[in-house]
Amino acid sequence: MAAYGKPQPPLNDAYYGPAIPPPQAAAYYGATAPPPPRRSGPHRLFCCLFKVIAVAVIALGAASIVLWLIFRPTAVKAYADTATLSRFSLNSTGGRRGGLLEYNLTVGMRVRNPNRFGISYRNLEAHASYDGDRFGFKPLQPFYVDKKSDAKLDVALSGAALVDDDDVERTYRRETAQGFYKVKLRVYARLGFKVRGFRMNNYKSKITCTLNLPVPSSGSGAAFAAPTMVFTKCDVNS
Repeated sequence: MAAYGKPQPPLNDAYYGPAIPPPQAAAYYGATAPPPPRRSGPHRLFCCLFKVIAVAVIALGAASIVLWLIFRPTAVKAYADTATLSRFSLNSTGGRRGGLLEYNLTVGMRVRNPNRFGISYRNLEAHASYDGDRFGFKPLQPFYVDKKSDAKLDVALSGAALVDDDDVERTYRRETAQGFYKVKLRVYARLGFKVRGFRMNNYKSKITCTLNLPVPSSGSGAAFAAPTMVFTKCDVNS
């Protein structure tokens, strides 16, 4: 059978293809690499400062954690030991809602600091409220509580305040019949303390005392009344 196509040349002759590139010289042991590019002076100075700052921040953080574990603050405790409600009368104001609340309240408080450092109380304000309505306000003198000790705080509020709420009047009548008034006293302050050279200021604190006070002996209350021993533990948020 005849073959189709052009016959192939014989394969006896040598074939000359493209030239094969010579192998690259293998790297031998001990050959020196090209030196790295030298960094400029400002770049080296910046790297050095960054390392120093990082080490200082880490050291300061570790020292703060150790001091916190050693002098870990414990919550301050507060108590209302005595209270005098010599006047607490709600009078009508001629058809208007609520009335005029006349009051004379004195509370003797005690603040207990169980920590190993002293605490200073500054920017103190006392707020008194009845049935959710504030009726008394007075700034107080700053004081200092030494480590693991107590400090006394006297709050005296007197005057008159308009109450524009019928609910307060209804609560007043009900509690007058029951013989006790529920009054809340809040003391706001800014705290400051110093621990091993570290000074910390402007921490907010709020002391809330809920007092159940007996109705004064007369309608308007006596001008001077004996203090009532209440021994009420107050809530402290700081």
